[in-house]
Amino acid sequence: MFEIFSFYLHSYLISFKTFYMKKINYVFFTLFVAFIGLFFTSCEKEQTETNMIVRNWILESKTIAGIDVATDCEKSAKWNFKTDGTYAIYDSCDETKTGVWSLNNDATTLILDDLTAYKVLENSLLVLVIEMQVADIGLVKWSFK
Repeated sequence: MFEIFSFYLHSYLISFKTFYMKKINYVFFTLFVAFIGLFFTSCEKEQTETNMIVRNWILESKTIAGIDVATDCEKSAKWNFKTDGTYAIYDSCDETKTGVWSLNNDATTLILDDLTAYKVLENSLLVLVIEMQVADIGLVKWSFK
């Protein structure tokens, strides 16, 4: 009699253990998939922000306190940000400036030549707006389309 009871108890414990191990594995698998999804989503945002910077931008305005201060050479200048991390600025007076560019981790600062940092106010497929505090002049804002 004890052997029969022992057999049923052993069978019950094995099925009980198997049932709960499957549930635990399912929970861990679900958490793992959720973590991977969050990881790739956060990487996508940075990549998307970088992709939106990469293109030819035409300077629409350069303002200080709302007053357009763009020189004749700066008007309609083309700022070309390339996927390889380089840029070229072509102004209306046939002058060209080249260098390297990058975005900080949260895509709020555009850095040119590891020296000049512009705050990114707007970065979309159609509009780029950056600004920088210039010592004696004030807050300068560049708008591109």
